[in-house]
Amino acid sequence: MSIARTPIDAGLDAWLESVTPIPEPIRRLHADMAGHELENMMTHPELGALLAVLVRATGGHHVLEIGTFVGTSALWMAPSLAPDGHIDCLDINQDHADRAADVLREAGYHDEVTIHVAPALDTLAALGPGYDLAYIDADKPAYPAYLRECARLVRPGGLIVADNIFGGQVDAAQVAALRDFAEGAVAHPGLATVVLPVGDGITLSTVR
Repeated sequence: MSIARTPIDAGLDAWLESVTPIPEPIRRLHADMAGHELENMMTHPELGALLAVLVRATGGHHVLEIGTFVGTSALWMAPSLAPDGHIDCLDINQDHADRAADVLREAGYHDEVTIHVAPALDTLAALGPGYDLAYIDADKPAYPAYLRECARLVRPGGLIVADNIFGGQVDAAQVAALRDFAEGAVAHPGLATVVLPVGDGITLSTVR
């Protein structure tokens, strides 16, 4: 046992990439998005694979996604749903939602996913509790509000995942806000939370 963190060098990074199989629909989406100015908003395969495992581990009946973009993370999660499983995807951008709907339909997941196009907090206020897992990957300043809503909506024992905690793609002010968010999630009395170096950093919380 060691309390030292193993650094991720080029060799280890390549090995990690090699042991993360990427489903064909996601490979096609990455190829289609190559060179796009917002390509870096797509869910990292390492995190996508983790989300797939967590959906299956929590039962996969009711999943909530805040921030859908072009559907990458939904594509990772959909195959792990239970036979009656469903994902509610929230996004404010109609063009992104339309692209995600097309991508999910082509992959055979039209009936398993509903995309809600509206400000996320408006949609969240209208949803009822009972979700197995919630995934947050949207506008960073609203993360604390999203966490409050997810703590209400996710069942006890369910999981909440928030992405981009390290703030690799945002400015210094947002980095500070994300770190405050992570520390707040760890201190939240209704959650048990760990910060993990997956992709651009995540918080993984279970509802007490």
